[in-house]
Amino acid sequence: MQAKTRSPVEDTIVTSISSERLMSDTAGIAQWVRLSGTEDERKAVDYVANLLRQMGVEPTVYLGYGYISLPLSAEFRAGGNELRAITHAMSANTSEGGVQLAAEYVGNGTTQDYAALDVRGKAVLMDGMAMPPRVLTAERAGAAACIFLNRDEHVHEMIVSGIWGSPTPEDKYQLPHLPVVSLGRTDGDALRDVLQRSAPVDVHLLTRVDTRWRELPTLVAQVNGVEEPEKFVLLSGHIDSWHYGAMDNGSANATMLETLRVLLPHRAAFRRGLRLAFWSGHSHGRYAGSAWYADNFWEDLHDNCVAHINVDSVGGRNATVITEGPIMAEAKPLAADVIHALTGVEFEGSRFGRAGDQSFQGHGIPSLFMSLSEQPPSEGDSAQGLKELTGGGAQAKSGGLGWWWHTPEDTVDKIDHDLLLRDTQIYAAITYRFVSVPLLPLHVQASADDVLRHLRAWQQKAGDRFTLAEVVTRAEDVASLAAQFQSRLDAAATMRITAQSARQLNEAIMAIERKLVRLNYVQTDRYAHDPALSEPPVPLLAPIDALVAAAPGSDTEHELTTLLTRRRNRILHELREARQALHHALSVSQQE
Repeated sequence: MQAKTRSPVEDTIVTSISSERLMSDTAGIAQWVRLSGTEDERKAVDYVANLLRQMGVEPTVYLGYGYISLPLSAEFRAGGNELRAITHAMSANTSEGGVQLAAEYVGNGTTQDYAALDVRGKAVLMDGMAMPPRVLTAERAGAAACIFLNRDEHVHEMIVSGIWGSPTPEDKYQLPHLPVVSLGRTDGDALRDVLQRSAPVDVHLLTRVDTRWRELPTLVAQVNGVEEPEKFVLLSGHIDSWHYGAMDNGSANATMLETLRVLLPHRAAFRRGLRLAFWSGHSHGRYAGSAWYADNFWEDLHDNCVAHINVDSVGGRNATVITEGPIMAEAKPLAADVIHALTGVEFEGSRFGRAGDQSFQGHGIPSLFMSLSEQPPSEGDSAQGLKELTGGGAQAKSGGLGWWWHTPEDTVDKIDHDLLLRDTQIYAAITYRFVSVPLLPLHVQASADDVLRHLRAWQQKAGDRFTLAEVVTRAEDVASLAAQFQSRLDAAATMRITAQSARQLNEAIMAIERKLVRLNYVQTDRYAHDPALSEPPVPLLAPIDALVAAAPGSDTEHELTTLLTRRRNRILHELREARQALHHALSVSQQE
């Protein structure tokens, strides 16, 4: 399937991309500090809207409410020393005079680090960046505050809520109740020195965070296709930022605009539409904007969105790694083909974690990318932070997004003209294929095989504590049918087929993918959002980890077995529907 070539039209597209326009648009967007729901963010939205109009594409700005948290200030003292600190989005506010607490060092802040410690009512100090799971663990251990000691000199802005999007009455209790601050390397080392010289140590901290519901803009622009005008590819990126956010996410917004510009001369070849979406609420509301859009345009997305291509933090200085970008298995063959054709690099890809504006997995929409280009492997918080956000070891070859990520140093001088051009060429070529090829470039067999592989891993882990034999057998049947259907798709791709035939086959691909994506990535129902916390593949079976650790015959074992039985029923039903969709797809392809 990987021809590792590009068509004459793709050659025209990638050579039409202007590095000067990319840098100009990046600078234009990055002239404002684009905090979610603020006037300056709206100025950036209007700026992008005007650029779209200059291309002859009329945008729409939707307004909706999101729960947004803007850090204002922090004060921190230890051992009589004033140390520089910042607080974080969704941190709790202290009382007006701050709080004085005994401090306890807890290493990396994992559950194991707390095992032999009593941190109730204390401020816990830990290494690394402020991450929601660490704050949640500290809260469960009874801590009264969290202090993060960054290894980078520049402290990274973060959001410490694990709720995906805005809270509801069902999950708002999961918002952090602790004040949280972070120190950079110099001040963190000074604090460690105080701890070594005079333990125990009391610390004083004060946090001010403006957390409330705000009106958020979502900017959308669409160019319809010809053969399947109701269908569309979603090309998205957030427009809000920490500080001036030239890389995160001004260069990504510029990439979206330039992709549209160079594709517009070829719009007569669009079989399906291209929809651009610029989100607010990413940085300060844990993806509140894309989650709002996912909720308020649910049916349109479920019925008509064929793929979601996300753009985040592209073109950074020294971002030479383009092998590790997050991607679903069904989209990897296409991405690998394009990337090799343009750069000669063999794309490997990594599994999506619970990060980025991936608010559409519950709809069953296949997704490509978040951060496509990354730094070479390195130590430090930017590297480790990206790994934690994206699920850990899958991106071991990545060194993160740069020391300036989420700091005031994320300015236009951190963008490399040539690397931004390269990244945009990749996005433009992939987007063009998605909107123009007769058959959707999604590898159904790879999707089914990926689900089967993860189910077999869970079966091996469960052993004799919980049976998944029927689940695996049914998944094997789905994978076998998917292989047959993929063979027919590959054959059809080499022939001239009618628009009606292509439409029927594409509908079949979408019906199958809706089931497989949800099985692979989602544990809530299709109308909600999983937390913004790390999840394993086929997360419905995540309780197996606790089950194998539970004492046989214990209440815990019985409770987990009851839960897993219900979840197994759901998986079996989803697999049965996937199998039915494949049987229908095979009958459709047989007729063609």
